[in-house]
Amino acid sequence: MVAIINPRGRRTPDEVGAALERARPASVALRLIVQDAPAVAIALARRAAAEADLVVAIGGDGTVAEVASGLLGTDTPLGIVPTGSTNIVAQERGIPADLDEAAQALFGPLALAYRDAGVTGERCFLHMAGAGLDARFFAETNSDLKRRVGWVAYLPAAAAALRLPPSLVVVDADERRFEAVSPLVLIANGGAIIHPVVRLHPDIQPDDGWFDVFVFTATDPVAMAQTIASLAALRLESSAHLEIMRARRISIAAEPALPVQFDGDVVGSTPTTIDLVPCAIGIAAPRSNEVDVRIRQAPR
Repeated sequence: MVAIINPRGRRTPDEVGAALERARPASVALRLIVQDAPAVAIALARRAAAEADLVVAIGGDGTVAEVASGLLGTDTPLGIVPTGSTNIVAQERGIPADLDEAAQALFGPLALAYRDAGVTGERCFLHMAGAGLDARFFAETNSDLKRRVGWVAYLPAAAAALRLPPSLVVVDADERRFEAVSPLVLIANGGAIIHPVVRLHPDIQPDDGWFDVFVFTATDPVAMAQTIASLAALRLESSAHLEIMRARRISIAAEPALPVQFDGDVVGSTPTTIDLVPCAIGIAAPRSNEVDVRIRQAPR
């Protein structure tokens, strides 16, 4: 087992290493790697995949996505010890939030669930990507506050981002083109926000071979907040400021350009094209887990 640790998570590398050592059976060889700079986890995971039976991402959803990016195209599964602010992918797979419990789960009975990924270049996301408002508030959120209070740290930055002007966007979803003035385009592979029970839409599944795309067309903060509230309450028909599409390839252009985030990490700006890779990553989680992801065989 190779574990890649984000030292900027809510637990220190020493705490993580001690928990893993307490849980590790003598028969398992464990190597710990501390990610000493942003965005190096992809290369670390790619090298680890050649030697390990399991590569473990220790951090939040952004770290999980980086490690998954390095495992793309390999047969090596992904484990998770959640130490980030929201940890949606881990929550959906029933991986414990407690550090010791998550460490113990890694060495217990595991099952693999294969999950689609959205891919641009060497980067992928497993849960959600966005262009616009969400990337702006992820970029502006105070990292120290995020370590202390978790997802609540996003709220001040989100309130500020709601006041920023929208862009003229062009979204190509497979063969369909949609143009609008928009502050936010979301590309959902998973449906949860903050917690698995709070969902964008009940039909979004991370292994169904589709992106669900949400183009927000509200142009003032009040209308945008009302649209987000309607979406969270699943009252989709009540919003006149939302266009919903499904596709396997998404291209987004914007004027002015919009920042783009993958699973909470800002990875660039528009224009961007994202392709869906079905069943791209096998995530190892406690075998008793019944949460939200269907178990299936790896694609041949």
